[in-house]
Amino acid sequence: MVRPWIAVGAWIALVVATARPAAGTLPEPTAVLEELGFSARQIHQVHAGSIVQARIEPSSERELVVAFAFRVKLTPAELVEQMRSGVLDRMVLNASVHPLIENPPTLASFAQLALGPDAQARAQAYTNAKPGRTLNLSHAEIARFDALRSGSPSALLQEVQNALLTRLQEYRVRGLAGIAPYARSDRKLLFPGDELRIAALAAKQSQALSPAALQHLLAYPADMAPGTREDFRWSEVRLHDLPTLTMTHRLAIPDGEGWVVAQRQFYVSTGYNCEQSIARYLPMRDGTLVIYTNRASTDEVLGFGGGVKRDIGNRVLAWRLEDLYGRYQARLR
Repeated sequence: MVRPWIAVGAWIALVVATARPAAGTLPEPTAVLEELGFSARQIHQVHAGSIVQARIEPSSERELVVAFAFRVKLTPAELVEQMRSGVLDRMVLNASVHPLIENPPTLASFAQLALGPDAQARAQAYTNAKPGRTLNLSHAEIARFDALRSGSPSALLQEVQNALLTRLQEYRVRGLAGIAPYARSDRKLLFPGDELRIAALAAKQSQALSPAALQHLLAYPADMAPGTREDFRWSEVRLHDLPTLTMTHRLAIPDGEGWVVAQRQFYVSTGYNCEQSIARYLPMRDGTLVIYTNRASTDEVLGFGGGVKRDIGNRVLAWRLEDLYGRYQARLR
């Protein structure tokens, strides 16, 4: 059964740039929609205020993907500013979102992490962890948790915090190459960094992501565009009553008079592998055109019946995200 990991993919970059966006030439919004395959009727619906979904192909056999466009009556800069206020965070159900992680991150960044209320079961899941899909852990992480079988609950909790801190530090220094792989078997590894790279490269097939912004995403932490702002946070979401820890990197990249806003969940503890959403904010005469793409990597759509499971997952993903942004649009009216 495909789990609704969609809630985790609903946060769309909550950062603001105080610097003035760099000058540049942006494509005309209607032309972008035509390039993405929207019909004249659909383009009219977008301009009229509807959220309209685009047909888009997955970039890998593990991927669920949804793309849609909608208009808001704010300028791109105002939209980014409002997103930073946390309005979408507060509208996502079954999620516990914690304060932004300070720079540099420390173990104190994860001080609010707890294993309760089902602490014993969660502790056993870590100490009994094996390569597979139950928990997304590297071989080294599995070995460290195995060594704590007879340790105290506080020692185990600290090791979970330490594992998150280490992953964050490695990603900040080395980008996609610094994301430790998940152990699927003694010999098989899943590389979230590769999944995120594939997802980013898929965006260059359309105008949903500018070439400069694509380069910044792929090269992070090198080659940061002037005026770019970023933040990190960790969250806990309950998916099918399972607690799922995520770590999210969010970037707002100046794009002429618009913005490219990207979110990467570069670590997810269970349920799926990683997620990347990209939103392009293009100025319009009466507000901003938002072109949004969400790509989530999951092993649950592999194997027999994978096509059917992917179709179901895509529909559920689209429904959840359209519901979220529909409620957001309603707040602006």
